[in-house]
Amino acid sequence: MELKLRTLGQVKIIEIHGKFDIENTEEFETLFQKQMESNPSILAIDMNKLDYIDSSGIGTLIKSLNVVKNKKGILILIGLKPMILNVFKLAKLDMFFEIMTNDQFNAKFSNEEDKEIDELLKKPLI
Repeated sequence: MELKLRTLGQVKIIEIHGKFDIENTEEFETLFQKQMESNPSILAIDMNKLDYIDSSGIGTLIKSLNVVKNKKGILILIGLKPMILNVFKLAKLDMFFEIMTNDQFNAKFSNEEDKEIDELLKKPLI
């Protein structure tokens, strides 16, 4: 598993590449806790390049969801491949997680930086 971090406006994003299984949960949890230190209101987990997830990976995501909710934040899962999305639906986890396609996420958040710039431009120069 490979983990990458990025930010889009006010959204912190953790990208997961490869397999998310029992061997990798500790690495994810460490990175997740580090991100939570800044108390983000929205944390997204980009799963576009995730090829496999087992029950320990899912359990880690559930634990992460609880941490974010307890801090009054939002956790979004992005870009689940059909096979992984089916696992979430079968386990009824799609009722608890906010799951978005790439297009849905981009439509909602990609203009965040533009909005911040627009707000700055509206302020008087004096």
